[in-house]
Amino acid sequence: MFSINDIQIFVITRNRPEMLKQALHSVLNQYACGSEIYVLDNSTDDTTQKTMIDYPKIRYIKTDPLLPFANFLTAQSLMAMPYSMILHDDDLIHPDYISLALKILNSVKDITYIGCKNTTFYDNNIPDEYKNPTRLSEEFFIIDNPDDFTLGFWSKINSNWSCSIIKSSIYKQADMPADYKLYGKVNDLAMLSQIMSNGKGNAVITKDKRALFYRNHVLSDRFNEKTALTRQQLTNYISLFYKRSRSNKYLRRIYFLYVIDNIKDNFIPKITDTDINSFLISLKEKGLLSAAILLYNKRKENLLIRLFFLPVQFIYKRNYYKKFLRKL
Repeated sequence: MFSINDIQIFVITRNRPEMLKQALHSVLNQYACGSEIYVLDNSTDDTTQKTMIDYPKIRYIKTDPLLPFANFLTAQSLMAMPYSMILHDDDLIHPDYISLALKILNSVKDITYIGCKNTTFYDNNIPDEYKNPTRLSEEFFIIDNPDDFTLGFWSKINSNWSCSIIKSSIYKQADMPADYKLYGKVNDLAMLSQIMSNGKGNAVITKDKRALFYRNHVLSDRFNEKTALTRQQLTNYISLFYKRSRSNKYLRRIYFLYVIDNIKDNFIPKITDTDINSFLISLKEKGLLSAAILLYNKRKENLLIRLFFLPVQFIYKRNYYKKFLRKL
């Protein structure tokens, strides 16, 4: 039987002490409490370190602000329990999340990954569902292969890295610096895809969107133009999902429907709108896009094309992942 002492918790932070305090409160307010908690801080000043005086029971470690991925590499070196959870300093978890994860660990065999859907909020507009929580639903998706798991990031189940609970022996094998060179700041999805391949166990994704409250804010790396993806990194990212989608027709359908949207989401702002068409053509030449996908992308511009693809959308947008749904 797994207990709270089998999950090691790491909160990684950089120059966001106020958000960190909110993240820590969300961890300390867990119904299942008592696990070992670390704060790993690669801030460029000592403001966060001074803040940690108010949290004497949490192990604080200052990491090198000049070393890329210092917090993650330190977490890997410290992982000593069967499972580890990494939470980003700008996110919040529902007080029932870890106790639900424990129930799942003791009900489902051979788990590599536990993650969750999320509720997005903006800046400090923290949702009422977090402030006045009720128990989480005990429904979850269980996936036993990396292909279904990876395409799930483009589907309705859309899991997260932040707050995911991963088998430590597999987590320690992840090579984030290498993944970042290949995929840029979407490397977390590539890392999780590889973790599922290496772990050869089950992935469990809780259905209740209140498990994780994901903060969207201007300080997020998502809005940092300096870390925008290069063409090659974006090509590598699309190629990963293309390869994972080849195993069955339903995954190919998910790829068909959502590949262009994901390209556009990650293409801007570093590459201009004018350049995106040439980039799409280059992906077609590499076999990553088809003429049908490019035509589908134009449906919003043309009523006839939209009507032509209505049957396709009706057939393709069936909830493929519903068959993976379970309940404790």
